[in-house]
This record gives sequence, structure tokens and C-alpha cells, in this order.
Amino acid sequence: MDSIQLRIRIDGAIAQKALAMAQARGMDLPDVVRMMLTKAVQIGDFSIEKELAQHQQLEERSRRRPYFDYDESQWNSMKTVLEAELALALVNQFIASHTLEIEALANQDPPDAERIGHLSQKRDHARRVLATLDPTDAKSVQSILEEFGPPAGSSGPVDSGEANEGGQP
Repeated sequence: MDSIQLRIRIDGAIAQKALAMAQARGMDLPDVVRMMLTKAVQIGDFSIEKELAQHQQLEERSRRRPYFDYDESQWNSMKTVLEAELALALVNQFIASHTLEIEALANQDPPDAERIGHLSQKRDHARRVLATLDPTDAKSVQSILEEFGPPAGSSGPVDSGEANEGGQP
């Protein structure tokens, strides 16, 4: 392989920072220069901005939710099924989390009977909702999503101890 030896002059402060960056990555400065020149030849341009712009575009695409890129009419049939699955999952998670909390409260000395009773009532209500859920009834599914899902405007999950009970905090 033919090689050419390059000798360059560079500002001392830049050289020191570049050397520190290279060493932090376990590399020598000549390795970094070789990599940068190789990359420039591969993309056919010395512009760092061009590569940064491509990188930023890729990051932006990865942040977008892919299903927003599709035609809404193609999603509608699946949306109903997915919402029903989500409703089932939310109610089951609600029941499970309340069961765990009830068990933890029952193991306390003394047990918090009032809180256990309150949580048991909420869990029993969720069990009745689950038993009577018709996944094909869009209004019923929407009602469950509103009751057991995160409050409107919330970015996170509902605290397992307190669901959004009919829109009340």
C-alpha cells in the first residue's frame, strides 16, 4: 500500500485539545487525522457541517413516532384494536398494583384497615369493569382509558395508588 507522510502546522492550543480528545478515546492524533480524511473521501466533501446536518436529520427521524408518518385511514382499523388492548392492560395493571399495595398494607403492624378497604373497593370496581368490558364498544374502551389512564396533559403513568377516577384528582 502506497502511503504519503504528511507534516502539518496547527495552532498549539488546538493541538493540545485535539490530543487530549484523542487520548481520552484511546487514540493517537495521527489516527484521528487518518479517520477524518478517510471519512471526507467517503462522503466526497471536507465539510463537517454536511455530516452534522445528516446526523441531525437521522436524530430527528428517530425521535418522531413512526406511526405519525402513515396515512390516518390505514391506521383506523388497528387503532380501535390497540386502544382496546391498552384499556385491558391499564385495568390489569391497576388491579395488580392495588393488590400489591393491599398486601403491603396488610403486612404492616398494625394494618391500615381503612386504606385497605378503600383500595379493595377500587380494585373490585376495576375487576367488574374488566369482567364486563366489550373490546368492540369504542365508547366503553374510551371510558376505561379516561378512568384508568394518565390524566389529560400528563406525560407519565398514573401513580398505582391513585387512578384518575372519573377525572377527579
